[in-house]
Amino acid sequence: MKAIIEIDGMDELLAKIKTLQELKPVIAAMKSAAVYVKGKAAEYPEQKTITRASVYGSSFKSDKQRRYFFWALRKGKIEVPYRRGMSPGSKAFGRRWTIAAQNNGLTQVVGNNVAYGPYLMHTVVQTAYAKAMGWRTTKEIADEVEPVVKEYLQEYIDRYLKE
Repeated sequence: MKAIIEIDGMDELLAKIKTLQELKPVIAAMKSAAVYVKGKAAEYPEQKTITRASVYGSSFKSDKQRRYFFWALRKGKIEVPYRRGMSPGSKAFGRRWTIAAQNNGLTQVVGNNVAYGPYLMHTVVQTAYAKAMGWRTTKEIADEVEPVVKEYLQEYIDRYLKE
């Protein structure tokens, strides 16, 4: 003789377990967290007025650099004062941040493809001038957002499991 036991909500529970096995809620949370990280990375430092001489001790490192600067200024390749996002040579760094999903969405890569980006924010190659201007490195940003992202992901998964 067999006994049949019915559990109210079993179909919903099995569907939730299947969805969790597929990691759909985690992927959705990862996408949301990536948007948050992108927003933090895209923040510009407060506008400051500093001179190269105040950072490096002199305006130009070499006569060649000085000649190039004045040539580029005459040709309109650079503009003084520099205007973020509008001056020649500006690649609108703040608007070039993107998010790319990898590993079926379990990895979210936040990046910027502007060629001069590493000189602004890379931990190893950031220039002294960019640091003096207040640009944070990507490592500093990652260290800042890591606890927030971890807490958000944990809360998101916990909330999903309680539903």
